[in-house]
Amino acid sequence: MRFTVASIATLAFPVLLAAQSQPLTPAQQLAHDIYKELIEINTSDSVGNTTTAANAVAKRFRDAGFPESDLFLGGPKPDKYNLVVRYHGSGARKPLMLLAHLDVVAALKTDWSPDLDPFKFIERDGYYYGRGTSDDKAMGSIFIANMLRFKQEKYVPDRDIILALTADEEGGGSNGVRWLLANHKELIDAAYALNEGGGGALRDGKPFINSVGAAEKSRRTSPCRRRIAAATRRFRATTTRSISSRWR
Repeated sequence: MRFTVASIATLAFPVLLAAQSQPLTPAQQLAHDIYKELIEINTSDSVGNTTTAANAVAKRFRDAGFPESDLFLGGPKPDKYNLVVRYHGSGARKPLMLLAHLDVVAALKTDWSPDLDPFKFIERDGYYYGRGTSDDKAMGSIFIANMLRFKQEKYVPDRDIILALTADEEGGGSNGVRWLLANHKELIDAAYALNEGGGGALRDGKPFINSVGAAEKSRRTSPCRRRIAAATRRFRATTTRSISSRWR
C-alpha cells in the first residue's frame, strides 16, 4: 500500500508544497513524524497490538500539555485499547468527533516486494510505502497533528473536539466504536463525526476535488432479501438435480 507524499502534506495543513524537495514546515514535519511512528507499529487486526499505538499517541498529548482527565485509554482486551482525547472549546455547540481506526489488515513480509517491509515506513519516488499508509493511519496522523497544533496555538473553537482512535474496524467494531458506545458513550457523544469514506485528489500538485461520504455501509435483513435467498436456494437445488441427471 502506498500514499503520496503530497497528499499527507497537503491534507495535514492548508499549505501546498511548491516542490517535492521543499523542506517541510514544523507543522508538516510533526504530521510526518506521527505518520511514521504509527506505520511502524504493528496494529494488524489479527496479531498486532493497538494498545502500543494508543499509548504512543497518548504520550504525545501528555507531552503537549493535555491533562490526564482529557485522555481515555481502554478497551475490552489488553491488546485492543482505544484512545479518546478531548480538546475543549467554548461549548457553544455540541462537540465534533474526529474518528479514525488504528488497526490495519494483516500484512506478511513474504507478500511484499523484497525491498519493502509492511511495518517499515519508506518514502520513495513521491510515495509512502507501508501497511496503513492510506487505511487509516494517514487520516489518523492528520487528526492527531491538528489537535496538537490547536493546543500549541491556543485555538478556541466554538465546540469541544473529540478525537477517537479505535481498536477495531477491519474486523468489525466490537473492540472499537461498538465497545465505546456500550461502555463509555459519554466520551464520544457528539453532534456528528468525521470519518474515512470520502477522499480527495490532486491535479498538478493542487487539490481539485474532495468527496464526502454521506452514509455508511450497513447490513440489514429484510423479508424481501429472505425471499430472494430462498428462491436462490431452490434454483441451486433444481440446477444441481438437472446436471446430476444428465451425467447418470
